Amino acid sequence: MFRFLFALGLFVFMTGSSARADGNTTFHDALSEAYSGYRAATSYLRTDNPGLASLEVAGALDIWRDIVKTYAGSPPPAYAKDSSFKDTLIGIEKILQAALAAAEEGDAKAAAKFLTPVRDTLYELRKRNGVRLYADCITELNRAVEPLYKHRHLTPELGIPKVREQVTGESRTYETLLLDCRSMAPKKYTEDPEFIRLFDGTTDSIRSMYPAIKSEDPLRVINVLRELRSFDRIIYFRFGG
Repeated sequence: MFRFLFALGLFVFMTGSSARADGNTTFHDALSEAYSGYRAATSYLRTDNPGLASLEVAGALDIWRDIVKTYAGSPPPAYAKDSSFKDTLIGIEKILQAALAAAEEGDAKAAAKFLTPVRDTLYELRKRNGVRLYADCITELNRAVEPLYKHRHLTPELGIPKVREQVTGESRTYETLLLDCRSMAPKKYTEDPEFIRLFDGTTDSIRSMYPAIKSEDPLRVINVLRELRSFDRIIYFRFGG
């Protein structure tokens, strides 16, 4: 009898845990689908193409409306204690609506301005609930390139040991995140030849920073940064989560 009750309790625990995990996964899959359209839209807006951007925003908005309808009043388990969860979802829906209206009017600049905060809002939503997905790693990666890229215009004085240490540290931070993101990437990405070439190329690029820094030649560092910045942007737009 004891064994039966133990087995029954274990079954209930495991199926309950599975249901909770599935609830989170389904929600995250929906976010990823909407986020794909969001990223495509921001890419089109960067090249001043509000027409194509509007199509992507419209698709993302349709998905987001379903997300709001399904989850705003019933958050998935990982977000159940987040008192701002519903307001966050509704707020993003309003942003997408405003961006769509601007894009349909041909105002790429306004549409891009509306969309800009969405990425950080999603990142903060997950972070405050103890969730870190592949998309969040990519956000951290893209943020990590910023302190490096500032050396593109403010030429580092590599003859100074502390400056070399700083640039080396920033490079190692980026490389660590790059490897982390690759390990977190979903199978649909890791089996894509373009993903493989892109991450291989980015890894080679950041690792070429170390000899460039040791050479104390600012031009070598700047050339690496130009290449790295290009890789970094493509990672986001093509495989950002």
